Amino acid sequence: MPDDLLSIGALSRAGGLPVTALRFYDAAGVLRPSHVDPATGYRWYTSAQVHTARLVASLRQAGLPVSDLVTVLAAPREAEAEAVLARHRRRLEEDLAAAWAHLDAAGELLGRPGRCTVASADLVAAVAAVRHAVGADPVWPGLAGILLHLDGDTLRLVGCDRFRLAVATVPVQQVSGPPVRVVAPLAFLAGLAHTTPPDVGPVALGVDVLEVLGSRSAPLDATYPDYEGLVRSGSSPGTTVTSDELLRTVMDADDVVAVRLDGDRVEIAPPGPPGTLGFSRSFLLDSVRAARAEHVALALDERSALSVRAADPPHDVHVLMPIRLDR
Repeated sequence: MPDDLLSIGALSRAGGLPVTALRFYDAAGVLRPSHVDPATGYRWYTSAQVHTARLVASLRQAGLPVSDLVTVLAAPREAEAEAVLARHRRRLEEDLAAAWAHLDAAGELLGRPGRCTVASADLVAAVAAVRHAVGADPVWPGLAGILLHLDGDTLRLVGCDRFRLAVATVPVQQVSGPPVRVVAPLAFLAGLAHTTPPDVGPVALGVDVLEVLGSRSAPLDATYPDYEGLVRSGSSPGTTVTSDELLRTVMDADDVVAVRLDGDRVEIAPPGPPGTLGFSRSFLLDSVRAARAEHVALALDERSALSVRAADPPHDVHVLMPIRLDR
């Protein structure tokens, strides 16, 4: 065996091809070793094959099929190899043009607003049910507005200030376009209560589109935190009580209250010793009033967050985060 042969590892490093690729190209007849040890099966290459390995690496990175690669390496004349490369270049250009067209079409689909129609009274009531939870937070500027989430046959309105969450659902009809989330200014949605919209009106939501019951505004250019995890965590069955009775009990309580659920009883108690959890009295009052129901269901999840739902229908939810008492 000549002394100037390169091992398969050395050719891999010099030619820019993995060892596994060199074995594949040997089997495919693209780049065969100059010598194979009959005892060990180890492959050896000449220094001249470094050039071939580099050429193979470049052409394969350009996506040239193996069959064309064999033609290029075996071409008796340079013009024949250039013809193969020219055909591949045209294929790449055609594929790129097709990809751009598909991307443009996808962008057009993504840019379409989601549309539906809603009963005006339902939408105005949903705004009233969540507006108390809208807050202001420099970390999440979107919390200064109400999230409108059109998803299938449901339009959800979400208010959140990081300490509480309110979700109200509105049934929709004539849905078209993709699911979409838009953060609407609170003042814009609250102002709908002072207009005279039609009994049933259109809603259009998009990146730059916010049209509700004939009124238009610019969406807030801000992201909104994922609220759905909190809604799912607060979906366990709860203890049902009369809203009026609960309101009377909470109104006479301290600013921070402990909530204990015992079977079919809800106990509102003074806060416990430092380190225990409680809830804002005013937040709890807001949530029960916003539920607008004769009966509400209260539940505590695994993180000790308190959910308040109308007993019927149970789709809307208000979630209160607990307060850890320091003193």
